Amino acid sequence: MKIKLPRNEVFNELIKEYPEYFSFSSGRFLRFSKWDESGFAIYSKGEDIAINYNTTSDMFRALGILMLNLSKKGEIKIRRIPPFKFRGLMIDSSRNAVIKEEYLKKIIIKLSLLGINYLTLYTEDTYEVENHPLIGYQRGKYTKDELRRISQFAKGFGIEMFPCIQTLGHVEQILKFPYYFDIRDDERIFSVKSEKTYELIETLLKNASEPYESKLIHIGMDETWGLGRGRCFEINKKIDPRAMYIKHLNKVNNICRKLKLSPIMWGDIVMGMSGTKEMTEKQKALLPKNVIMDYWDYYKEDEKFYENGIKAYRKMGYEPLISPGVWNWSRLWGLYGKVERTMVLFMKVAKKLKVNRAMLTMWGDDGNEAPFDSNWPALVLYAEHCYENNVDMTLVKKMVNVITKDEWNSFVLPSKMDYLNDKSISSASNMSRCFLYDDPLLGIYASHALGKKMNLFYEDLYKKMKLVIKNVDKSNKLLFQYAYAILDCLRFKADIRNESYLAYRSGKKEKLKDILKDISIVLKKVDILWKTHRKLWLYERKPFGLEVLDLRYSGLIGRLKVMKERISDYLSGKIKDIPELEEKPQKIYGKFPYIHLHYKKIDSITVVK
Repeated sequence: MKIKLPRNEVFNELIKEYPEYFSFSSGRFLRFSKWDESGFAIYSKGEDIAINYNTTSDMFRALGILMLNLSKKGEIKIRRIPPFKFRGLMIDSSRNAVIKEEYLKKIIIKLSLLGINYLTLYTEDTYEVENHPLIGYQRGKYTKDELRRISQFAKGFGIEMFPCIQTLGHVEQILKFPYYFDIRDDERIFSVKSEKTYELIETLLKNASEPYESKLIHIGMDETWGLGRGRCFEINKKIDPRAMYIKHLNKVNNICRKLKLSPIMWGDIVMGMSGTKEMTEKQKALLPKNVIMDYWDYYKEDEKFYENGIKAYRKMGYEPLISPGVWNWSRLWGLYGKVERTMVLFMKVAKKLKVNRAMLTMWGDDGNEAPFDSNWPALVLYAEHCYENNVDMTLVKKMVNVITKDEWNSFVLPSKMDYLNDKSISSASNMSRCFLYDDPLLGIYASHALGKKMNLFYEDLYKKMKLVIKNVDKSNKLLFQYAYAILDCLRFKADIRNESYLAYRSGKKEKLKDILKDISIVLKKVDILWKTHRKLWLYERKPFGLEVLDLRYSGLIGRLKVMKERISDYLSGKIKDIPELEEKPQKIYGKFPYIHLHYKKIDSITVVK
């Protein structure tokens, strides 16, 4: 059964994406009525359906819910009032991957059916800045016309788009050019002592906001490590980076006022996150009160922590915008399990404390390798928490199926390549990526798993993925072929270094001969994965940034060839030993699989004897 929609261009786009649910010519007649009450209501007794809605976003959320209920017979009566008025998503478009316009439009349609009503693209330098051709050079930057078209498209689906840039730190992609050296503090932070800095920032703010109707703008200001310690440092003069930060923020805020923009900023430096010292009460009092403080945290599995954080912002006089994370960064596939352990708690606490603004962050650190579509279970779960007071996981799974045309389990299965058990989900290791790129001869990461049978672990997931891929929708075929190719590669690659080390140290030359055959297999599997990853990347994203992945894969292939050569030379007697396999492994990141590659200080190392 389909829904018959009134003819307009926006609904035409919806029908093209979901012809099995919507039509102009046939199906159950749908009547829309706008009302003043919050949220939406769906009513149906016979064939006809009525939707009352407050905003365009509410209307599309109602259509999404209706897609879940079309097969129901009899009366439909649904009323929803969203606890969050601001239901946002931020997509990182600076860490290599700049999503193509046409693909982003497909994403926008799906987001609208989930009830997302704000969307921003995180662009450090990947947007057009007039008279500054080096900003975004060879990085796939969005033109103003692209952003205008995307923004207008999103508006039709009830989503307000606004810019998200940086105005102090995280600007290494700009400051890498000699042309901008005179406004450097260090290689990633603007100089707060140069007037030219503020001339450029005004230019950035103007150009970033120009393609959008929204007056909101995210000005960044996070993780400004090293502020005042580069070119701005003066010998024998005491500095307080926090004071410099406040002065700079007020200058940027004044520029925003001049341009009639409403700034949002990350709150970590103010609150003493990111390894920085919290601002004093006197310093906090100097912060501009019109700025929206964005309280981000992606790591904690403790409700009390989030509760204290929200209260701390309110104590300063700010009603925070909260930002949980998707956990798609620094990995090959989104880590859904960690989202369940962090985002859900953050959202529950926010609802309990009556916070009504949320913006999920979708970062892409270190290459943005995880495909966008690997994250739909996390995106749907977040959207449900934005729109529902009590989330039903059965409905979450059904919504994933309706929106993506494939099962929730199919999307979550590949994320299991990154953990062995629940405890290693909490440590958020990116195990599959580490095993993939780990140098096959040196085995810096693999050494942590010495004695484990990781090939068997990946073999099991590979078999499960093989069954999944037979039944996925054709629109997702390439996505799941990519996941399949990763597992197919790792079921041969994960143990290859440790097996080589053990065989070499015990003098088992016959085993080393077998390993040479395995290396040949791994070379073929890596090549297939590389080609599949490239194809998927170019389906979702502009080609800029893909060169980083090309170098990683080709570097891995090169090192596998070197490994093959070294073992062959040893077996043939050309060399007497293999020094790379003489070195005793050290567990420099802690106990496997609970290792921490990011944001954790390791107090000691384990020496393997």
